[in-house]
Amino acid sequence: METTEKIVEAYVRYIKGWATIPNLRCAGQYEIDLLAIDPVSLDRYHIETSVSGSQNFSRLTTKAFDPELLKEKVQKAGQRRTLGFFLERKFGVPAVKAELAKYGFLDGEYRNVIVTWDWTPEAAAEAEKAGVALWSFQEIMREIAATIRHKRSYFTDDTLRTINLFVRALAAAEEKEEPAALVEPPASAAGGIQGGAAPFWVYRNWIHHRARLHRAECGYCRAGAGAQGATGNLTGEWKPFETLAEAEAFLAGLGYEDAGLCGICR
Repeated sequence: METTEKIVEAYVRYIKGWATIPNLRCAGQYEIDLLAIDPVSLDRYHIETSVSGSQNFSRLTTKAFDPELLKEKVQKAGQRRTLGFFLERKFGVPAVKAELAKYGFLDGEYRNVIVTWDWTPEAAAEAEKAGVALWSFQEIMREIAATIRHKRSYFTDDTLRTINLFVRALAAAEEKEEPAALVEPPASAAGGIQGGAAPFWVYRNWIHHRARLHRAECGYCRAGAGAQGATGNLTGEWKPFETLAEAEAFLAGLGYEDAGLCGICR
């Protein structure tokens, strides 16, 4: 069972509260990643996870799926990132459907789900036509982080316990890096603004439900690069805006109690 599959099962089991059955072997060397049942609604889900760490193959696409190309080493990664791969090799295989039927998952009575890092607009449209739900692995990680961040309970699940420690470490690092309201930014943080960058930016932290509105030239913003040199991470993200009014509207729409202007940019 791959790490990403363990994370998805932990999310479904402990965050959503659903019953799960992972890694079911099927005839013909096929495999089902995860079955899940919502005990309240009794809705059923067949969930397949495919998350690539490669930027080139992070998105699910509608490129043509060819079983012969799947056998070629240089084509395999790209073929496994196509919607057709899931429809033909994960959801539509008779051996898989036969195994699903053993657990009461009959055609038309459950939902197929693909968990992936991202997808193209075309893939989203085609998946909807095929009745397949797309779940963002990024959003799953954020929801896990937001749910467990303030819990004091000890997690017996190794996956959740590891994520909890990771999120706490990131949040602690961000606490140290976040500027006090009226402290001047360090000289080393100034500059670095590229031509044409948006003039206003909002940084929001999903974990602490905190947000700050910055000007692009702010030493702590640096046109969205921030202190860590990235527009986003597991705990938060930078959002660009062309006008102050748009940035203020976004800030207000977040609904965070701790939201306002950067102390340096006032």
